[in-house]
Amino acid sequence: MGAHVRKCLLGTSDVERVKILLLRAQACDDPMMWLIIAARPTAKLRTVDDLLRRVWLECCGHPSEFTHKQIGVVGMRRSIGDVLSLPTSKLGYEYDFGSYTRLVVSHVSLVEAAPLKSALAVARNEAPVLFCEVCGQPAVSVCAACLGGDEGFCCGVHAVDHPCGEDSLLPVVNSPRMGVCGYSGEV
Repeated sequence: MGAHVRKCLLGTSDVERVKILLLRAQACDDPMMWLIIAARPTAKLRTVDDLLRRVWLECCGHPSEFTHKQIGVVGMRRSIGDVLSLPTSKLGYEYDFGSYTRLVVSHVSLVEAAPLKSALAVARNEAPVLFCEVCGQPAVSVCAACLGGDEGFCCGVHAVDHPCGEDSLLPVVNSPRMGVCGYSGEV
């Protein structure tokens, strides 16, 4: 995927080239959930936070933070290139300190590409196909109270009869925040 993303970012040959950082955001507890993000090295961590919230996380305006092994908590006004300058650099990221979602954001590569106005999610995992625990049909809902392993998933037919009630059901979405708090998909 990295080679494909680099090729796409090159754009046409007559466009000015600038340095672009490619980052990988991955769910700590589910490595199948990932995003490739392109951003200027001078962009602030707040820009990546905004993107992660918009694409993957935002439900109720919870706080979030980045952490670095040597630095500790990293301020949102720091530039991405400042804290992720090496290919082995990684940041921890946590959204919602109550019903948390934890990610690792890592440096993939620095490429020459067409200029960007903001951070972009340029690739992501395919949506997982999850199945109703009753009948095995594709699930459309997940119970926030039952979620765990393969439990809590319901097709449209069995969602109506779910023992926890329809109020506990959230949509099945392509996000590590699926089934947590009030998350219902991209903002």
